[in-house]
Amino acid sequence: MKPMPFFVQGSKDAMPLLLGLLPFAVLTGVSAIQAGMTPWVAQLSSLLLMSGASQIAAATLMTAGAAPLVVIVTHIAINFRYAIYSAGLSQLRLQFSPLTKLAAAQVLIDQTYALTFLRCQAQPLSAKEKTLYYFGTALPMWLVWQTGTAAGILAGPLIPAAWHLEFAITLCFISLLVPMLKNAPIVVAAAVAGLVSAFTCGWPYNLGFLFSMAAGVLAGGLYHKGRGPQRSEEPS
Repeated sequence: MKPMPFFVQGSKDAMPLLLGLLPFAVLTGVSAIQAGMTPWVAQLSSLLLMSGASQIAAATLMTAGAAPLVVIVTHIAINFRYAIYSAGLSQLRLQFSPLTKLAAAQVLIDQTYALTFLRCQAQPLSAKEKTLYYFGTALPMWLVWQTGTAAGILAGPLIPAAWHLEFAITLCFISLLVPMLKNAPIVVAAAVAGLVSAFTCGWPYNLGFLFSMAAGVLAGGLYHKGRGPQRSEEPS
């Protein structure tokens, strides 16, 4: 099979996720305007960051009058997952030049990482094929994200509140989470984070989200570490 079809396959695999990504992007644009950003600044933040969770969290904090330091720390904490994604991509051994590595970092989001990870787990690919697949998933998502953000910036006031676009965020992340629940540590991390978030969702400045995320990661790590000696003692 020629390498280029893997770019096309990545784009095809991304299509179902675009339905959840579009309202998420629109809501991000609406939130930016509500936080007091000008349309140009709001769109530029989407181009430079492309991280809906942190963009909406920052906009919410700005609207609530939070201190700039709180906004910055929240941004860093939420986007720390991209460091984990980057480490995961390095293990997959994609083929990047210095220029394509910058482009890959710019378009890295939860969906592109999840699709690439799952594809590499399901099918042996060369480094070039993995890279083409990665960019194939990223291109339609980048286009939809920027278009959706612009739509939210321009038409946000016309969107009825009864549509509850914020629910798209939940659907978007659920669609990513379920295929990733393939081993016990991840299941434990997801279960603990979900349980803790149910009790901390009312904390100010979205601190409950950060706390539940940390609790989930810690629980998953401890579970994995605790099972390590048991596996090593099993006869080969």
